[in-house]
Amino acid sequence: MKANRIFICLMLALPALFLQSCLKDQEDVFDKSYSARMEDFLQQAQDSLVNAPYGWAFDYYPEENRAYGGIAYTVKFTKNDASVRYEKKPDDGAITSLYKMKSDDGPVLSFDTYNAFMHLYATPSDGEYQGKQGDFEFVIDSIGKGVIKVHGKKSLNTMYLRKLTEDPAEYMDKVTEVSSLFIFSDIELNAGGKPYHFVITDPSNRQMAVYDGSTLVKTVAYLFTDKGLRLYEPVSLNGVPVQEFILDKDNSTVKVEGAEVTKTAVNLDIIAKIIGRLSFTNGEKTITKTIPFLNKVDISCDASWVHFSKDGNQLTIKVDANPVAVNARGGWVTLSNGYVEKKIQITQYDLPALLGNYQVSLTYYNFRKNGFANGTFNGVIRYTTRGGERHFYLLVEGVNGVNYRFPLIYMQSINAFLMQSGQRVTKIDYSNATYFIGNSFNINAKNGTGYSTNAYNLISFNIGDDGKISTALTGGPLLFADKDGNLEVSQYSIERIVLNAYTSEPFGKDNLDGWFDQWLNVTLVKNPSSSAKPSILEEGNNESTSLTLPAYVPNQITRYNSNLHLAPQANKQFRIK
Repeated sequence: MKANRIFICLMLALPALFLQSCLKDQEDVFDKSYSARMEDFLQQAQDSLVNAPYGWAFDYYPEENRAYGGIAYTVKFTKNDASVRYEKKPDDGAITSLYKMKSDDGPVLSFDTYNAFMHLYATPSDGEYQGKQGDFEFVIDSIGKGVIKVHGKKSLNTMYLRKLTEDPAEYMDKVTEVSSLFIFSDIELNAGGKPYHFVITDPSNRQMAVYDGSTLVKTVAYLFTDKGLRLYEPVSLNGVPVQEFILDKDNSTVKVEGAEVTKTAVNLDIIAKIIGRLSFTNGEKTITKTIPFLNKVDISCDASWVHFSKDGNQLTIKVDANPVAVNARGGWVTLSNGYVEKKIQITQYDLPALLGNYQVSLTYYNFRKNGFANGTFNGVIRYTTRGGERHFYLLVEGVNGVNYRFPLIYMQSINAFLMQSGQRVTKIDYSNATYFIGNSFNINAKNGTGYSTNAYNLISFNIGDDGKISTALTGGPLLFADKDGNLEVSQYSIERIVLNAYTSEPFGKDNLDGWFDQWLNVTLVKNPSSSAKPSILEEGNNESTSLTLPAYVPNQITRYNSNLHLAPQANKQFRIK
């Protein structure tokens, strides 16, 4: 037994003896210690970063699975500072902050001083306690001629800094232009004599799928460069590495090195968004839209009063005057790209057609049943005049025995209304106290806009074949207003309207008593003859807001960080017994 113990001890000691010998041999290989060699490498890396007069284009990929696609940055280094430009905000210039070269799990480039651009995807916010799992520290893998390879310390994603040959602002302008023009949904090519099909599956998060016939070969994230689209990593197809898709706007196609592009198609969802809402007032109207690669889209309409013409990338839409001014009319525009079709509605009406009685259908919290129930209630859209100005509102009657009055803002330019959050919609006298009910727009059961007055719900209308006018108060995008009064479309949809009870005004977290009711699946329908129309209002005298909607730009990352303006939903329910 004792002999066995001695044998085991000898066996355990042998690796240490061999390891000591190996370490001595390894030390003899290098003239300098590990720390000295690390210091030299970091200095070489910093010299390369600093000695680039225009700086570097940085292919940045947050999140370990590249779920948000790639983002273009530029970074210009001095000995101590880094000036960062960000694809999302090209007009905001550069943000400068300190950076550091350090040894930590290898040679690391660290943006350890807060930079609003470089830290954006790593900064936590409401609903994203880990941010978007982005990096601001990068392990340097190699230093090449004009290219530095790194990987995210957290995500482990491989990324590249590529030496710029022009001013970073000019480079970023080109990236912005290319991304706004790169609206392809499908790219077919031959690689090594074999056909393959690339499909952009998620333009918002920049994801692409590659097919060999009907077989999925690979899914891969991408970003935009000054010349086109670059995949996160090359895809080998029949021995041909495919990574860069160079935009050829003169020929309405793309080019791929080593492969022949045989067919491209544009994304009809993007085309529809560029065209925008086709809602006209009753007079004869003509508008012009600039559509990239318009020659790749076939456009038709089932309404005889709508006329289209093309001139290069200019689409002209003309509508005849509506002969029955108090009636709304609609038609369907069909877009085709050779793969699929998409329909968008075109409508024509004046404001009086929207006013009058509606049938309001919704899911609400039924106090008696202590749960959600479906119901149909009476509603009306009307206005009052005070001081020469029209004030519009939606009245909904009898939900849980309560009548609500939602203020509306009319946007004549798009024939639609805005509903603002944080507005008083009714008040209730209960148990010798008065409670004020304010509206909130929630993206789910737990998070919404609360008492904020900076959020909006866009209420646009559809016209049925039977002449019925309809709209939905849920399901549409949540909008926010910036400091200049420009509306920004967030990445969220409105799931429900929450009605909160406050003990006083103005509304705030200190006087919030709890939620009073919640409405889901809210739709309004108006029959053509459901109510008499008010007298015709003079055009140009109805706009009740200076807020403006942004023009849609393809492939632009959502600019407005709506997470900063969302709040947890009140857990407590205010109830009338």
